[in-house]
Amino acid sequence: MTDSPRPRDELAIVELDGEAVIYDESTGGLHHLNPTATIVWSLCDGVSTTSAIAADIADAFGLPIEEISGQVTEVVETFASAGLLAEG
Repeated sequence: MTDSPRPRDELAIVELDGEAVIYDESTGGLHHLNPTATIVWSLCDGVSTTSAIAADIADAFGLPIEEISGQVTEVVETFASAGLLAEG
């Protein structure tokens, strides 16, 4: 997994009421993201590192980075395990 996560280009993504649904046509997989995972997903731009994403979220919600960092890493690892992130 890269430290600057980026979604695969060929995914279809629909966001509604703060939640996202991602369809992967290559596998037929459908992924539902809760509001928190949707925030992380929206920050996966291929430029920001996982640490920077965690810092942005911590800052936006006024939470300690130590509380957020592990959770963001876990969510990004889940995206990677589901095959939703581009390689490299």
